[in-house]
Amino acid sequence: MNIHDLDWDDIRMFLAVAEHQSVSKAANALSVSQPTAGRHISRLENQIGLQLFDRRQSGFALTESGHRLFEAAQSMAQSAADFQRAVDLEKIGEANQVCRITLGEWGQYFLTQHADALLEGLEGVRLEFYADDVFWDLSRNAADIAVGNRAPKHAHLIAQKLGQRQFHVYASRGFLKAHPAAASPSNWKDQIWAGYCGTRAQLRSAKLLSDILEGKSPRFSVNSSVALLRVLLSDQAMGILPDWIGEEEDLVRVSDVPLATSQSWLSFHERLRFHPQLSKIKTRVADLYRHRFSATGSS
Repeated sequence: MNIHDLDWDDIRMFLAVAEHQSVSKAANALSVSQPTAGRHISRLENQIGLQLFDRRQSGFALTESGHRLFEAAQSMAQSAADFQRAVDLEKIGEANQVCRITLGEWGQYFLTQHADALLEGLEGVRLEFYADDVFWDLSRNAADIAVGNRAPKHAHLIAQKLGQRQFHVYASRGFLKAHPAAASPSNWKDQIWAGYCGTRAQLRSAKLLSDILEGKSPRFSVNSSVALLRVLLSDQAMGILPDWIGEEEDLVRVSDVPLATSQSWLSFHERLRFHPQLSKIKTRVADLYRHRFSATGSS
C-alpha cells in the first residue's frame, strides 16, 4: 500500500465513525448519506488490509488496530487544521473574507434576523450560516464560530458561556381557547402535540415530549424547527420550545416550571484574534445571544 493512495475523505470518515460509534451519526455529521459513509470505511479497511471496527449491535467499536490508527489519524487532522490556520493568517490582509457560523436551526432562525447588524461597518465580509444540530468540530476548520450546548475540548479553541436556556411548553391563544384542558399538566398526555421526526427526534425537546406522551407519537411530526413553530402558530397543536424562542413569538407559555435547563456556549478559533473583522462578528454574535437570553429569561 502506498500512503499517497489514501483518500483524506476516508480518514475523515474513520475519525467521525470512531467518535460517534455509529456510521449513521458520522454520516449526518459530515453531511453524506449512510451508504457513502459505509463505503468510505470499507475502502479504507481494504486499502490498509486491517479491520478498524468491530460491527456490534450497539454500534461500531474500534479494534485494537483501530485504536492505534485513530491516534495517528487525529494527528493528521490536527496537522491539516494547523496548515489551514496558517493559510488563513496569510490571508488576513485580503479584501474579501468569509465568516462561517455553525449553529442549531433555532440559532440560524434567530441570527439571520440580525444579519445586517452583524455586518454593520464591515466591508468585504460575507456571512455563511450552517444550521446543523450536530456540534461541528472547529478544530478541523469546518467553521469559524460555533454556537452549541457544550464547550469544546481542544486547547486551541476558545469558549465563552452565553447563558442559560430553558425548555417550556407553548401554545397559541387560539389553541388554548379550543382546548382549555391543555393548561393543566395533568391533561398534557391527552392533548394534540407537534414534535420532531427524523434526525431531530434525538433533540432534547423531542425526548422531553416523549416522556410527556409516555412514548406515544405526537399527532404532528416535522424535521424542521421553523416548521414546528408554524404548526404552533397556526393553532393546531402545542409543543416544546426553548424559552429564548418561545417568549418572542405570539405564543403562551403553558408550563409554570421549565421541563429542562441547559447552557449555551460560543466557541471560536484562537486565530480569530488576528482577524479584526471576524472578531467583531464573534463579539456581536455573543452580544445578541446574551441580550436575548437575558430578556427572555426574565419574562
